[in-house]
This record gives sequence, structure tokens and C-alpha cells, in this order.
Amino acid sequence: MAVTPEMISACRTEVGDVVIELPILADSEYTYFLTKNSENIRRASLDAAKTILLKLSLNSKDSVVDVLTVRTSMQADQYRKALQLYIKSPELNGMYSTVSAWAGGISKSDMQANVDNLDNNAVLPPVSAVGNQSQVDPNTYSTNPFLI
Repeated sequence: MAVTPEMISACRTEVGDVVIELPILADSEYTYFLTKNSENIRRASLDAAKTILLKLSLNSKDSVVDVLTVRTSMQADQYRKALQLYIKSPELNGMYSTVSAWAGGISKSDMQANVDNLDNNAVLPPVSAVGNQSQVDPNTYSTNPFLI
């Protein structure tokens, strides 16, 4: 699949680079980020946002030409604050909406299957030191090796 103009537009919208007359990044840069991140718009947007922050910090200065004053020194700082809010806030960052918790191997059936697997080492209860060397019945010990 190839990078489309709609993907580039979505990335631009995500990072706030929407001024048509004066874009911060070129389309080729967005294409690079989309290709690098397997056309994942969220990851490409984060890369683009970091690049925008670096570009703004490199080009931030105050200039005075006759009666015209151009102040861009605060622009990088304000974008940095917005970028931090975008990354840290679960409400603003859509990446957190796809995260879900999962834990495996903790159900009793999973633990029993682990004990029954001959390829795994199972922790068996210790044999009495007084001479009871008989084989331990596997049904008499806990299936959780940490509770023995």
C-alpha cells in the first residue's frame, strides 16, 4: 500500500501543521514518517511532532525589520508544551485507546497444563527426610508451584 495524500493530511491534522500557506514540514517529510512507521498515522504523527519541535527550536528567534517585529522565540516552547500534553494525556493521545491489559498463565487450567507438560520442570513438594521415599501423588499438591 502506498502513502496517500489523505494519510499526509491526517498526520498534518494530528500535529497541527495545518496552515496551507506556510507548512512546517513538507509532504516528503510526512511521506518518510509514514513509510518508516508502516503507514501508521499515530506513530508517524509523533515522529513528525518531534521533528517540528526540533525545527521550531532551531529557528526560534526575534527579528525586527523597520516597524515589523517577528517573535518566534516562544513558538517552540508553546509547541513543546502542547506536544507534552499530547503525549502524556490519555484523552488527547489516541494511542492509549488501543492499549489493553492481558495476563497469561495464571488460571488454574493454565498452571495444570504447565505441570502436565513433560518438557517443563514442575516444582514438586519435598519428600520427607525421615525415610518416606515413596512417590508423591500428583493430586495431593497444589497446582500452583509458588503456593507449595
